[in-house]
Amino acid sequence: MNLQEYRGRLDEGKIGVYPTETAYGIAADALNQESVEKVYEAKQRPKSKPLTTICCDLEQVEEHANLTEDERKLIEEFMPGPLTLVVEKKSHVPDNLNESFVFRIPGSETARKLAEEGPITATSANISGESTSYSVDDISDELLEKVDFVVDEGKLSDGPTSTIAEVNNGEAVLHRRGPISEEDLQEVLK
Repeated sequence: MNLQEYRGRLDEGKIGVYPTETAYGIAADALNQESVEKVYEAKQRPKSKPLTTICCDLEQVEEHANLTEDERKLIEEFMPGPLTLVVEKKSHVPDNLNESFVFRIPGSETARKLAEEGPITATSANISGESTSYSVDDISDELLEKVDFVVDEGKLSDGPTSTIAEVNNGEAVLHRRGPISEEDLQEVLK
């Protein structure tokens, strides 16, 4: 199957495993509430833990989020790349995805292409609480049985997962440490 066919499966409400530049993730159409529910079920993830979204570019982000000038600066400096931002979502974004719009534009061309027709979920391909998957072999059979397809690009480098941050009163606030430091973010916001 090619990436367009995989995207077609997402549009049909299916879920699948795919690579980003940091780890393997579970993809679903992020705006399809039933698909998002399938991801929560497959991961056995508590609903209190929101899902992140992958967008293909800034234009797509702007369709779903209300961005500040500071947030735009961070996007322009660090994306595509391993930065996830927490921003204000627009009203059409489903509440079961997240209270905010939490997204990234990844360095992975595969992930961006899967998101070209609309944002996809970006949660690690593991049962909630298990270790990060850097290859399809790392993913539990229990999870693999619950997905409809797998895009296997071999072993990824065992690096950290993306930095998660938001901008609050002109300051970067980290929610999760990753490859981009708080100092790197603050420097751009000066």
